[in-house]
Amino acid sequence: MVARTINDTLMQVEHTPPVHKKVLDILPGVSGGVARVMIGQPFDTVKTRLQVMGQGTALAKMLPPSDVYLNSNDCLKKMVRNEGWVSLYRGVTAPLLGNMVLLGIHFPTFSKTRKWLDEQFPTAADEFSHWKVLAAGGAAGLAGSLVSCPSEHVRTKMQLQRRAQLAAKMGMSMQGLETYKGSVDCAMSILRSHGLKGLYRGMTSTILRDIQGYAWFFYGYEATINALAGPGKTKADLSYGQVMLAGVMAGFGLWGSMFPIDTIKSKMQGDSLSNPQYRSTFDCLRQSVAVEGYRGLMRGFGAAMYRAVPVNAGIFLAVEGTRTLIDKYEKLAEEEEKYGGALPAPATQ
Repeated sequence: MVARTINDTLMQVEHTPPVHKKVLDILPGVSGGVARVMIGQPFDTVKTRLQVMGQGTALAKMLPPSDVYLNSNDCLKKMVRNEGWVSLYRGVTAPLLGNMVLLGIHFPTFSKTRKWLDEQFPTAADEFSHWKVLAAGGAAGLAGSLVSCPSEHVRTKMQLQRRAQLAAKMGMSMQGLETYKGSVDCAMSILRSHGLKGLYRGMTSTILRDIQGYAWFFYGYEATINALAGPGKTKADLSYGQVMLAGVMAGFGLWGSMFPIDTIKSKMQGDSLSNPQYRSTFDCLRQSVAVEGYRGLMRGFGAAMYRAVPVNAGIFLAVEGTRTLIDKYEKLAEEEEKYGGALPAPATQ
């Protein structure tokens, strides 16, 4: 089966009304967002717990050994034993809604920015422009940060609710002890008490992370597609398996470049809003290095890289699968238009 490339996935649809065109243009990205969250949420929960409650962090000194995590496998085992499997999906509502919007922003922004760059700085048709792909990816990351910052803030708060439970049991005084009934309650509580500024805590680190992360995300995909296609072939000649492989490379590019900034973002967003420990992104970096050393900034890196394989293969499989369904819908619409709204009756023997 022939697969399309990410750029083809987001091409405008020509046989539907304008409103439907816009919906169909973003639908593949939305389906990719759902796949990203449902596959990746357990990995992300483990990553966040390690970054904030892992061995060597300031918080770990205040916790019982049963809730201090040595590595990704140890974190997974302890979470399941102490809180059950459902704890891996705690806070999933905010990123599920956020990522449905987020990839609906990332993919079209990348395609349109790259098209604009091609128009402004023409290159040979068969020439792969490294800087254009990186620039378009960075633009996509910047645009998406407006959505990723608040949705990830809520998710982080929900993923770290275990701290409040432990403190209540042990009578401890601890940073960031706000408790919430769920993701919606968390978002509304933050808005009521701290306004948009509170909801967008960690925005600086999010922007820095997403610009470079998505530059390498799209570069990893496009460069791999270009290498697999080879001379004399087009991107449309690749199979779904090759597209998924390119998706995995995109994931490695994304998370391989996001550290250590992602650790700072998690600490900023996991911090108390009422009595913050960190005054700014730089202050968080300074305190983290002082307590944990530079090695501590890479905490959770293993979980993030494990996550890259199934999540990004799933993203591109969902995107391409949705595109295939849209193509079938478009062919039916074209046939209806050709025959005046009524398809011809099937031939009889």
